[in-house]
Amino acid sequence: MKPGFLVEFYDEKRLLCGLVLDLKGDRVQVITQAGRELTLAPKRLLHACPAPLAATASRQQILAHLEETSRKREALKAAINLEDLWDLLAAENQAMTEEEMADLWFGRTSPDEVAAVGRALREDKFLFKHKDNLWLPHPAEVVADLQAQHQRDLERRQEMEEAAVWLQAVWSGEAVPEPRFGSRLVELLKQLAVFGSAAPDYEQGKALLEKARLTIPDAPFRLLVRLGVFDEDEDLDLYRLEAPREFSPQAFNLSRALRESLPPDPYAAQRRDLTGLECITIDGEQTRDFDDALSLEEVPEGWRLGIHIADVASTLAPGTPLDLEARERGTSIYLPERRLPMLPEEISEDTLSLLVHQARRALTFLVTLDPQGEIKDWEITPSLIKVRQRLTYNQVDGLLSQDPHLAQIKHLSRGVKERRLAQGGYELHLPEVWVVFTPQGLQVKVEDQETPSRQLVAEAMVLANRLAAAHLAEGKTPAIYRSQPEPREPMRRKEGKTLFELWQDRRNLSRVVMDLTPQPHWGLGLNCYTMVTSPIRRYLDLVIHRQLLAVLAGGPPAYQREDLEEIINVIDPAMRRAGILKTRRLRYWLLKYLMGKVGQKMPALVLEALPHRCRLMFPELLLEFFFPAPATVKLTPGDTIQVRLDRVSPREDQIKVSLA
Repeated sequence: MKPGFLVEFYDEKRLLCGLVLDLKGDRVQVITQAGRELTLAPKRLLHACPAPLAATASRQQILAHLEETSRKREALKAAINLEDLWDLLAAENQAMTEEEMADLWFGRTSPDEVAAVGRALREDKFLFKHKDNLWLPHPAEVVADLQAQHQRDLERRQEMEEAAVWLQAVWSGEAVPEPRFGSRLVELLKQLAVFGSAAPDYEQGKALLEKARLTIPDAPFRLLVRLGVFDEDEDLDLYRLEAPREFSPQAFNLSRALRESLPPDPYAAQRRDLTGLECITIDGEQTRDFDDALSLEEVPEGWRLGIHIADVASTLAPGTPLDLEARERGTSIYLPERRLPMLPEEISEDTLSLLVHQARRALTFLVTLDPQGEIKDWEITPSLIKVRQRLTYNQVDGLLSQDPHLAQIKHLSRGVKERRLAQGGYELHLPEVWVVFTPQGLQVKVEDQETPSRQLVAEAMVLANRLAAAHLAEGKTPAIYRSQPEPREPMRRKEGKTLFELWQDRRNLSRVVMDLTPQPHWGLGLNCYTMVTSPIRRYLDLVIHRQLLAVLAGGPPAYQREDLEEIINVIDPAMRRAGILKTRRLRYWLLKYLMGKVGQKMPALVLEALPHRCRLMFPELLLEFFFPAPATVKLTPGDTIQVRLDRVSPREDQIKVSLA
């Protein structure tokens, strides 16, 4: 290689001719046919030969010669049929140099003909591969694979072009036909909207959106809203956490069959007819699935409280598609704007529900109490009951001073509760926040959960659950228990705690866990505890029903210990998922509500002072958020400050405030 040589090389994917002007160490300085001067490494040179130019040639003559050489070589390249060459060489799997291939095709090996062969071979994508200065023909099957892949690549590029045009039109609000691959494109947008950069096909989606010039962070979500696939307030956590939203056709068919005809009662021999009792249900105004009822009778020892729980177990057999889907769900999920029931609504709200004036199978706890609420005796039995009256919590609160029957239930439940708490239980009296959708718009309600009606129902349910646990533990029947370790720090027991003190208490509580061994439940003050009072809404309760009914009938337990271990492994994460969904969705709607208060001043409770930020709470919403407090301001936990609400973004879960 020396000055005056004509060379070929790629520059920005374009094949150019150049003339070597000088050698600079191990690199060469060239002038290109476009008139640019470049310094190149020798490995970038594809072909080199002496140039038939006089040393005195002008720059213009050099450029003209380079341009003419390039045109000549392109014309020679066009005369080469690589497929014919491949046919000649592939049969014998023969490798050749560019010079040998030029001789085979042209019958001569001038620099222009050799360079033309090189150009043709480098443009080829299918027939030959280059190795050690030789060109080797691909086998026929490899050629076919490469051509097929190339066709797929072309189709993908064409699809991307069409998709980008369509997405631009959708974004602009234009009415355009959906492309033939629209369903795949929608699924890709869903992936991006739900999982962001963690989406399996994120790079493909990112490239598509960039091509459509839609690069704002929430573009996938906005496109899906414009397409009518997502609602403006779509709950993306349902997709992220893979919450079951629909029942399978098999489960629906089973639920319809159960609605039309109940299976034979496997516990008919043990079932007691208690339809003569005055049973009532007490629930919220919006409740649609009724799984517990109460009754009260006067007996010589005092009173007999009946706690009647809907008997799902005698109707729903384990292992069926309907049962397995209920297990996967683990629990019904009640979100502000929708319900995800554990069982299809046509049976959970009808066939299995304790509706007024309908005879229903139940599992009944009959508890004999003295006038002060001390437990004297109790029994558990399969039963047949009939609810006489449906009451709401608000109705019961209004009737307690007028109805001696309800007043007595309240008195007895208070006595039971006082004895339980005397054993070490602790109650956290935090109000509950509800979001309500009205014709006037979104409203927020904060409800006291310690109303007399709610307390008497809650205590009756705790009583049934503790008796179920005691029965199973005493009989050494395998069961799933609910327990709670002692708090992380000692709790101060006093009345009238502030909201800040209640928040600290909640933070100190240990998590309630499921276990196969009976353990104390610190918060309830009980030695063992399980859940049995909501078999329509919780799979754990249905499992405990099956265990109780099986042993009450004198047979072996429905589940052995290893069966229950498997069930815990399924329902424990499902119940945690339900808790996350409820918490996040309530927070979303509370932020949506706050959007109407941007610019207003609001009180905020200081919960925690951290090195670079503070945790605050809006007391009227029990809504926590972080505030990057200025270094010059010292905020003390427990203090209430005034802040101005500057910005709220529900979908980004952001609240920005400033000191007022």
